[in-house]
Amino acid sequence: MVQVSLSRIDRMAVLEYNKPVPGASLTTHKLGARQWERPPEIDSVGDTLKYYMKRLSDEEIVDDFMVAVESGVAIKPMVEALYLSNVMKGIHNLDVGILIAPALTEYFVAVAKSYDIDYKISNKDYKKEKREKEDAKIVMLLQAAAREADTPDEGTSMLEQMASYLESDVSPEEVEEMAQEQPPEAEEIQQVTEPAEEAMPPEGAGLMARGE
Repeated sequence: MVQVSLSRIDRMAVLEYNKPVPGASLTTHKLGARQWERPPEIDSVGDTLKYYMKRLSDEEIVDDFMVAVESGVAIKPMVEALYLSNVMKGIHNLDVGILIAPALTEYFVAVAKSYDIDYKISNKDYKKEKREKEDAKIVMLLQAAAREADTPDEGTSMLEQMASYLESDVSPEEVEEMAQEQPPEAEEIQQVTEPAEEAMPPEGAGLMARGE
């Protein structure tokens, strides 16, 4: 049993010391063997933009990009993937890619409009982010106002309730839908479910007059 335990420790030690040392990946190949380690093929912003415009003027290529946009791919991340892939290929450096990105974005927007395609610039919902920041500020103010009250009362309860709503993810549209789905009032239920009073037959009428 002891020998088994020692051999396990030995194997763990071997695995630990067999790990590559920091920086080993920089010495496993010759400098410049990788495309992005060599000087870029294009070194100016203007020439790089011409390179992209020449390729993107091909109708078949731009059609493929528009298929991606129509399927829901946002333009900004698509442009980022485009220039980063060319950085990896050594076409141009990263700085040039960042500089031409706005022009490529505007180009794809113009093409999407000409194709009458519904597009989105980014996956981020800036309106939602702005609303969430505003709601967070209001929540802080409401909670501070409730804490500053001398004694808890109906007003502080209402402030806390408002803060709780703003902290939730429930939108005004969802609140409206929930309100429409509320069960009817008790009086309405009683009116529907309460059986109608049976009309009494006149005095002296027999069983046949009662419908029995």
